[in-house]
Amino acid sequence: MKKIIAAIFAFAIGGSLYAQDRPFSITDGGLMYRFDKSNPAAQSVHRGDVLVGEMTLTFEGDTIMSNAGDPQRLIQVGERAFLGDLSDALVMMHKGDVATFGIMADELAKFLDEKQMPEKYKKGAGMRFFYTVKIDDVMTPSDLASQQELYIAEMNQRKAEEPALIERYINEHPAKWRRTDDGIYIVVRKAGNGKAVKKGRKVKADFVCRTLDGTLFDTSIDTMASDGGLSTEGRVFEPLSYKVGELALIEGWGKGVEGQKAGSELTLVIPSNMAYGSQEGAGILPPYTPIVIDIMLIEVK
Repeated sequence: MKKIIAAIFAFAIGGSLYAQDRPFSITDGGLMYRFDKSNPAAQSVHRGDVLVGEMTLTFEGDTIMSNAGDPQRLIQVGERAFLGDLSDALVMMHKGDVATFGIMADELAKFLDEKQMPEKYKKGAGMRFFYTVKIDDVMTPSDLASQQELYIAEMNQRKAEEPALIERYINEHPAKWRRTDDGIYIVVRKAGNGKAVKKGRKVKADFVCRTLDGTLFDTSIDTMASDGGLSTEGRVFEPLSYKVGELALIEGWGKGVEGQKAGSELTLVIPSNMAYGSQEGAGILPPYTPIVIDIMLIEVK
């Protein structure tokens, strides 16, 4: 419960779903509620369900968080932490409902560190957090299990198809490829004559990362990042500098550049088990995605 509440407080964006100018009702447990849209014949919410929709959280007139206009998975309804908590509020709802709930701030504060509470909070003043919730969909534990099964099946298929995809890429891009025992394909497009990459040495390199279909997903080169739509505020695109053995790089990079000399330019085709494996890569690549990296070894010392 504490982690869920803390996560909700972790970001603040403006917006609200509906005006809070109509009277509220109150339960025996002290939970204030008002339904702006009610669908009692629709699917009801139970503990363990995952809710999809929109939520706005306000406190003393300030919006703490909101995803209004951007429906997404909101929360899995858990067990009650205290009488009249958010879980008690959510199990009053149905698919398609829109409601606002007033949760007692003093009760919520018992589950948070003092610094996690808003500055306006005053203990004993009878303050409340107001959640306005719109439910677009209700996913039951059974729904979640089925979805997980489909996901696992899809990932297993991706994993099984990967070797054939890599082989086709190699065949469609003829070059003097060398295959390592780990399944990494390497081609040296330009041989350097500087120091060789090995443990303890400092390396400076430019790189360009793509998927097998040529989609750019990362690079150190500013102009390429800009042209490829990768530029983001605060991100500086510059050569990667690291000391071999001290920076956590994907395993395929480390094994692919080992022994290569400064000044070399090479391309690596890296299977997913030597890249991001069963995890999402670079925040955007699906699990079991083989990748292609062009590496320019600028300096080794």
